Amino acid sequence: MKPAIILLTILVVGGAIVWLIDKLFYHKQAAENVDEAEQNAADSSPSQGCADESCGIRSICPSEQILKGECQQEITYYEDEELDAFIGRDENDYSADEEEQWRDVLYTLQPADLLGWGQSIKHRGLVMPAAIRQEFMQLAAEHHAP
Repeated sequence: MKPAIILLTILVVGGAIVWLIDKLFYHKQAAENVDEAEQNAADSSPSQGCADESCGIRSICPSEQILKGECQQEITYYEDEELDAFIGRDENDYSADEEEQWRDVLYTLQPADLLGWGQSIKHRGLVMPAAIRQEFMQLAAEHHAP
């Protein structure tokens, strides 16, 4: 009877140790793998690009994608090289005259060029003034609504 109790005790203690090791190491690693898989899925999910048809929020989606840099990666200039002087500026660090420079470029763009221009300035390291960003998003929504 004594050997059976000793064997049962060894099995219970061994089982508890294996359970702790599993909880501490494997579940933590599995949780990290799940987080990493979710991040990779989010990063590699097919981008909606700039096609409005696949976006549920058509009036906002294209401009938000641009501002997040989710569309094409190439830089194209839209006769707006003078805006490169503002690289590194914060959206709230613009004077009224500087905002007007942005506005001049924004309102001379063809509607078809709005999204590409937004991508271009994002990839050039430019941050639109807050007021211009709102105007840009409104124009993009108007010209790309279904």
